[in-house]
Amino acid sequence: MNHTELVDPHLEAQKLLAMPVPKAEALFQSYAMEQQLEIISSTRDPRVREELYYLVPDCTELIQESPTEDVLQVLDTMLGTGYASILLPCLTSEQFEEMMDLAVWRNGKIDDKALNLWLFELSECDRDELSRLLTQIDIRVLAILLRNRIELNTDFKALFIEAGLVDPSYAGIEYADEQSKAIIEAVWEADEDLFIHLLYEIFALDKEDDVDIEIEAAAERVKDERDERVQERDQAAGINITEEEVLQKVDLNNLELDEDTEK
Repeated sequence: MNHTELVDPHLEAQKLLAMPVPKAEALFQSYAMEQQLEIISSTRDPRVREELYYLVPDCTELIQESPTEDVLQVLDTMLGTGYASILLPCLTSEQFEEMMDLAVWRNGKIDDKALNLWLFELSECDRDELSRLLTQIDIRVLAILLRNRIELNTDFKALFIEAGLVDPSYAGIEYADEQSKAIIEAVWEADEDLFIHLLYEIFALDKEDDVDIEIEAAAERVKDERDERVQERDQAAGINITEEEVLQKVDLNNLELDEDTEK
């Protein structure tokens, strides 16, 4: 199949966005995927990049072949709206895990606000996708987020949980806020076994020694394992860039949203 020759990806992106949608779709689909990816990556504004993804009938393959940070920028603009849930199912499990390792950590600590936003978007996905993607988030991360925000009013927590008496609507559960309840409901909807595992982590039911010390040690292990994954990916990709520089790249506060004209 002969593909249209691509001269300048950035100029081509501008031309596509100025066209009526049907003509833009026809032209964009005339390019090979490698060319489509060049056009998308040349676009600095993530909102414009999102529009380019939609010029094909199914953008799943384009999303999966795009650099993770490019897709992360697009999703970052949609967090909290419910619209990110449209593109989340397009991600591979590996892509989503990589995004979580970048997007929900700041300065070596879990960013509660960011994690809450991502979990909200996940809750808008259908059950199969919710289950697939939630399993890519370390359950200990969710436990750290929810600890001290949920209480189970019984002295026999493990017994009640194992007996199947506890679900998100159980009368003995108290939630500090609606967000924590929504997260628990999403985990329950995705996978009941995951829900049980999460409760065990939240209430430290499998800890035998000094609970506070074990919880602190578990949190440190979560961070170390995450740091190791990030380092392994960087080494595999031959990337010589610090995590701080990557996070700055996907930080909306540092993005210039207007397309630059060619100099």
